[in-house]
Amino acid sequence: MKLEELSQLSIIDCHIHYPHLMMMKDLIHTCDQLRIERLNIVCTPDQQRLSLVPDALHLKAHYPDRVYVFGGLDISAYFRQPEAIGHIFSENVDQLLAAGCDGIKMIEGKPMLRKDLPIPPFNSEVFAPYWQKLEDTQTPVIFHVNDPEEFWDANLAPAWAFERGWFYGDGKFINNEEQYTEIENILSRHPRLKIIFAHFYFLSKQLPRLSALFDRFPNICVDLTPGIEMYHNFSHNLEAVRDFFIKYQDRILFGTDIGARALLVSPENGIQKNESLSRVFIVRNFLEEEKEFHLTANNGFLMGSGDIQFHGIGLPQDILKKIYALNFERLTGASPRPLNPGAIIGMCSQIEGMLQFLAQTQPEREHDSSIAQTVRAYFETM
Repeated sequence: MKLEELSQLSIIDCHIHYPHLMMMKDLIHTCDQLRIERLNIVCTPDQQRLSLVPDALHLKAHYPDRVYVFGGLDISAYFRQPEAIGHIFSENVDQLLAAGCDGIKMIEGKPMLRKDLPIPPFNSEVFAPYWQKLEDTQTPVIFHVNDPEEFWDANLAPAWAFERGWFYGDGKFINNEEQYTEIENILSRHPRLKIIFAHFYFLSKQLPRLSALFDRFPNICVDLTPGIEMYHNFSHNLEAVRDFFIKYQDRILFGTDIGARALLVSPENGIQKNESLSRVFIVRNFLEEEKEFHLTANNGFLMGSGDIQFHGIGLPQDILKKIYALNFERLTGASPRPLNPGAIIGMCSQIEGMLQFLAQTQPEREHDSSIAQTVRAYFETM
């Protein structure tokens, strides 16, 4: 895995996780080694801390010209005021942008979240003020909707999907086609939404379907963040895939999911360099090399195991420039938005208050406001 043999183009990774303040050094060092010049932190909900946005804004304060942040929504609203979530999330957008976030990250379309949280249909009227706010402000969103289609089929789902509780074919989870219908309905009502669907919208086996969506909704994009299944599917249909990437070169963004393992299963090990390298290696080799390449996954997190064979599509440099950086810049800006310490202090105080409320109403669950307090104190000194 020799990165020096790949192109020297500027790279923005639009899809990186940052689970804790203590991982700053590891994350930046990993990005330096992997030649990721700028990075976008996507903030997902946290069961104990409610929000990882303070962590990400703290990182951005240390690297203001290098770090973008897509903040997550206040999911406690689903429990507190479910009838008003559209208005609450609309206010969230204003708060996140005022603090210095560059966009919004939504994980709510992952079937596990739809099962665990009382999330109404995305195309319901209760959500409408939120989608309208995003459209009016032209705020970009990275939206995780569904998962690989084989996760609904017991004969096709990989063993690690069962281990993670991500087999959805037992009737207890939302159907993926139901969610696709909800999203298409939203896009029809709000065609100017700037949505980046994570993981190629899990349509790597259905390129004609994704092509039709791109043609119908010219503001939507996808990122290339693995799912390993995506690159298996690509390798089996190379001519059509290359044609697709050339035709829709303005709609595809580079992403890796660096930090996902630390977020989901092993925070004590921090950002793992070898797994991060594997993620960058598979995406870049697929884009740049027009030949077979192999990935020795070594049981990497969600990356399969053993020696896996893929094939690249060898895109020209002008298209690579768009996928690696220019498409993200077009959607989000050529440089990160400036931070607003006062707004961040207010956000952290609000998170602390909400965690105190949840500790009183849900005493059976753990609640940790220490990071919000630490970040608030940091910005109070600025």
